[in-house]
Amino acid sequence: MRLEKWLKKIDHLRSTLRFKLIFGLLTIVFLMGALSIYLGVSSINRNVIREAYDNVRNSLKAISDLYQEEIRNRAGLIEYLARTSEIVNATASGQRDYLYEKLIQIKEEFGFDIVNVVKPDGTILVRANNFEAYGDSVIDYKYIKWVLTNRKPAAGTGILGYENVRREGPELAERTLINIVPTPKARTRRHEMEERALVMKTVSPIFQRGRLVGVLYAAVVLNNNDRFVDRFKKLIFKEEKIEGKDVGTITIFIDDVRVATNVVDLTGRRAVGTLVSEEVFREVFEQGKDWLGRAFVVSDYYLSGYTRLTDIENQPVGMLYVGILEDKFTRLLWRTAILYFLLIFLMTGLAFYISTKLVNLYTRPINHLIEATAEIARGNYHLVDVSPGESAEIREVAEYFNEMVRAIEDRDRRLKELAEKTILRSEKLASVGRLASGIAHEINNPLTGILTYSSLLLEEMKGSPYEEDLKTIKEETLRCRKIVRGLLDFARDYKPERLSVNLNSLIEEVLGLLEKHVNFHNIKIIKNFDPVLPEVKVDADEFRSVINNLAVNAADAMPEGGRLTVSTAYDREQNQVVIRVADTGVGISEENLKRIFEPFFTTKEKGKGTGLGLAMAYGVIKRHNGTIEVRSQVGEGTEFIMKLPVE
Repeated sequence: MRLEKWLKKIDHLRSTLRFKLIFGLLTIVFLMGALSIYLGVSSINRNVIREAYDNVRNSLKAISDLYQEEIRNRAGLIEYLARTSEIVNATASGQRDYLYEKLIQIKEEFGFDIVNVVKPDGTILVRANNFEAYGDSVIDYKYIKWVLTNRKPAAGTGILGYENVRREGPELAERTLINIVPTPKARTRRHEMEERALVMKTVSPIFQRGRLVGVLYAAVVLNNNDRFVDRFKKLIFKEEKIEGKDVGTITIFIDDVRVATNVVDLTGRRAVGTLVSEEVFREVFEQGKDWLGRAFVVSDYYLSGYTRLTDIENQPVGMLYVGILEDKFTRLLWRTAILYFLLIFLMTGLAFYISTKLVNLYTRPINHLIEATAEIARGNYHLVDVSPGESAEIREVAEYFNEMVRAIEDRDRRLKELAEKTILRSEKLASVGRLASGIAHEINNPLTGILTYSSLLLEEMKGSPYEEDLKTIKEETLRCRKIVRGLLDFARDYKPERLSVNLNSLIEEVLGLLEKHVNFHNIKIIKNFDPVLPEVKVDADEFRSVINNLAVNAADAMPEGGRLTVSTAYDREQNQVVIRVADTGVGISEENLKRIFEPFFTTKEKGKGTGLGLAMAYGVIKRHNGTIEVRSQVGEGTEFIMKLPVE
């Protein structure tokens, strides 16, 4: 039945080997493919995100440069106009009518919202927006004050109060007003309307023969001014859109309020008046740091960048913003990931095809080996023939397999011989045991009578010439009885009465008694006990006899004294207790080591041993499912190693 099961297993193995090989190869390919996809997508994601933020960073710098370039261009224009003879002479002579016509021409031709000529004392000479409004002082304008003081041109970004804008005209004042729209995560504002104007200013002194006769002041109001943000967006992002939404957006802030933007709200209108988040406001406007990150702007997620705008005194007045729709990079990531996945899928299909071909190629000779294995299981030791066309690896495997077959055949032959010898030896030992048991029982009663009568005669004939003879009879009778007891111990077959015992305590008890014996007076007993030794189920009396026999044998091997070392240890890996009994005696020759556990074999002098102690110890350890082995060197000592399982 066992052979049939084994053959069925071999047949099953042969039928499933091809599947397992293919499955194993494909599993490796799949895992490597999955790992490649994960690493590839992660790498693509990192690269796309890094490229996205580089794009935002570069776009923010480009917007900032365009903004400053716009200021420089307008500043250069105003500086040039301030040096023209018409403006210089009209300003020096106070020709308001002529200047008014020129300022209107400059305003309309070059796209300024405010163009004024200011006297050296800081009062308005003429306004292009309001001819009737003049004579009021604008000396508190930072840029005008700086130019009048330093007599140099100045340009940059600044803020105008509502009253100052209103003097320029009602249309400009109305365009300045912006209703603030509450925005999530923005800081709390006290006002519902932004009345100030963020302006792009340029101021240039007017000189006549080295004398300052006035300044030419021009400004562009950025509130609700779509011209700049749309032009900047077109230059940087072209007209790129995704599902009707602009990919790139630009915003100009006064403080944290959008005053010009092409970001649109859910209704499709420009999100003028919405606020930036408090986190961005604190970091950019207040701390002066650029900010890059993912942000939800009005209605969509953007990869955003912010930078601060300052005035001529380096005081913050607003911010520039650039945002790129996150969906652009998400779509790019998905397209790349899908292409990458398709590539991996195609490679996996190719790997499947190649794996199937290779498995078919290599399983044919392996199937032959499996069939040969089945024949071996049936007892037919056939060698495997390999065709010359097979690979070197298969031929090498076949050679090793044939060597294995020869080795198994040789081993079986030797095992049969050993089994026959073992059976013969077991039968002999069983016969010896039965014979010994019978002899022991037959001799035991006469020995008891001889010992009794010799003891009585010895008591009666003390002091007589026969006393020594009677003592000899008694001693020899005792020795015979000891031999008989050994025979009975060797021959008896019974189940030990096992109880959980702490071997350290049991060995300590035996050694405690032996230490008082005269044979141990010149022997030093060393105890190396494992303090965490687990309890073992043994027959305590039998185990005491084993330790006693080994210790007495060790003492006999050290007539001039020496060391007896008894140690215990717990082998956790094998879950067994190891007991070692070692002496520094005369040792045992290699020839005698093979026979020490045989009954009646002894190397002791006549009358000092029966040759049954070690045979009895061997039987006890075997009955406890343990092992006992011996190591010895002549002149150096002997060590017995016993191993008992922990249940």
